[in-house]
Amino acid sequence: MYTIDGNIEITAEVVCDYISRHQYAIAAYDMLDNYYKGRHRILERTKGRENLANNRIVCNHAKHIVDTAAGYLVGNPVTYKGRGGQNIEALTDWLRLADSSTQDMDVAKDAGIYGSALELVYMSNEISPSPKLTEFDPRQGFVVYDETVEHEPVFGVYYYPLYEITSGMIKGYNCRWITKAEQVDIELDAGMSPKLGTEARAENVFGDVPLIEYDNNEEQQGDFEQVIPLIDAYNLLQSDRVNDKEQFVNAILVLKGNTMGDTIEEASEAYKMMKQYGVLELTQDGMAEWLTRTFSEESVEVLRRSLEQDIHKFSGVPCMSDESFAGNASGVAMRYKLLGFEQIVKIKERYFREGLKKRIRLFCNVLSIKGQPAIDPEQVEISFTRNLPVNELENAQIVSMLQGVVPDEILYNLLPFVEDKAAAALLLQKQKEESIRQQQKAFTAAANTAPDEDAEEVTNDEDAEP
Repeated sequence: MYTIDGNIEITAEVVCDYISRHQYAIAAYDMLDNYYKGRHRILERTKGRENLANNRIVCNHAKHIVDTAAGYLVGNPVTYKGRGGQNIEALTDWLRLADSSTQDMDVAKDAGIYGSALELVYMSNEISPSPKLTEFDPRQGFVVYDETVEHEPVFGVYYYPLYEITSGMIKGYNCRWITKAEQVDIELDAGMSPKLGTEARAENVFGDVPLIEYDNNEEQQGDFEQVIPLIDAYNLLQSDRVNDKEQFVNAILVLKGNTMGDTIEEASEAYKMMKQYGVLELTQDGMAEWLTRTFSEESVEVLRRSLEQDIHKFSGVPCMSDESFAGNASGVAMRYKLLGFEQIVKIKERYFREGLKKRIRLFCNVLSIKGQPAIDPEQVEISFTRNLPVNELENAQIVSMLQGVVPDEILYNLLPFVEDKAAAALLLQKQKEESIRQQQKAFTAAANTAPDEDAEEVTNDEDAEP
C-alpha cells in the first residue's frame, strides 16, 4: 500500500516519484502473469547435451486455481437490495448498463492473479451520460492512501507507454492522476519526468477518487503465489517422466563378444542393415542387451499425487474433478468437502465487498448530481451466491417441510430457479386467492341447484299413502 500525508499538494513531481516506486513491483506482476498464462519456469530449462530428451511440460495449476476461485465467488452475479424499503432501481439500472457482472469476473481474476485489481469508474460519452466500468492492469496503475487508520484514497494514477513506430522503443508515457476534486493529464518522457506544457486539468464529477483497488487478501497475494515452487516441482516431474519414456525408446544397444565391422564405415553400414531388417547376427559367445535406466513408476505416481494434493491443499482450492466430489453427494456433504475452500473465499469476499461499496458510493454521488432520488450507499445490501451445483430435490423437500413455519419469500432463496422472490410470492398469493374463489363458486353452485323432479314425485307418492 502506498501512503502519503493527506495535506500535501499533489503535483507532477509527487506523482512521478510514486510511479518510480511502482516500477519496482512490475517484475513480480510479470512473473505472476506468466504463470497464469502458462509461461512457467520449466520452459527455460536446458540440458548440457543436445541429444538428451528435454521435454518441457506445463501443467497449469495456476490458471485452474484462479479460475475456480473467481467462478466460485462471482460466477453467479452479485445482487443488490435496498434496506428498509429504500428504492435502488436507478442504481441497479446503471449497474446493469455498465455490465457490472462481467466486470466483477474480470476484477476477481486479476485479484486472484496479482493479489490486487484495479477498476476505473468513468462517465460515458453519450447524450445522457452514465457511469461505466473498466478493469485496469495493476502494472499500469495504483492508488495512494492517506496515513490515517482509515486509509482513505488521496489520489489514483494510471499510465501507459508510448512507442516509437520504427524502432519500437518507449519514447514516453501518457499519465493521468485523479484526486477527489480534479483529474490531471500529463505526458512523461522515457525517464518518467514530466514534459513541460503538457498538463491538462478537468473537474472530477464523482467527488471521490474513481480508481478502486480490490485486494485479494490482507497480504495482497495471488491465489497461487504461495504454491509456485510446488507447481514447478510438478512440471519438472511430469517432464522427466516423458523424458524417461523417450530415452527408453532411444536406449543404447550393448554388444558383448562381437564387433559390427573393422572400420567405422563397416560398422555404420551394419547398423543400418540391422535397423532396416530388424535382424542381428551374433557369434555363439556373443550377447546383446539394451542399456536402460530402471525406475519405479509406482513411486513416481505416488510423488505426483503428493505434489498435486499439496498444491490444492496449500492454495485452499480443491480439485473439483477429484473422485471424492461425487455427483450424488448431498448438500451437507459437499459443504464439508468445501469447508477449507469456503474459508479462503470468505476472505476474498470481504475485501471484494469493500471495493463494491466504493463503486456504489461513486454511482450514488453521480445520481445525486443528476437530481435523482438520494440513495444511501450504506443502505445497499450486497449479496454473493456461491456458484455450486444445487440439489434441487433436497431443497424442494426442505421448502415443503418449512411451509407455514418460515415466510415463503425467505424459502424461495433456497430455490435457484426462482429469480424474483417478491414476484414469486405475489404470484403464489394470487394463485391461492384464485383457487379459493373457484372453490367458493363451485360450493355456491352446488348449494343452489334445484332438486331432481323424479325424486320429488316419489316423495309425494309416499306421502299420499295412508
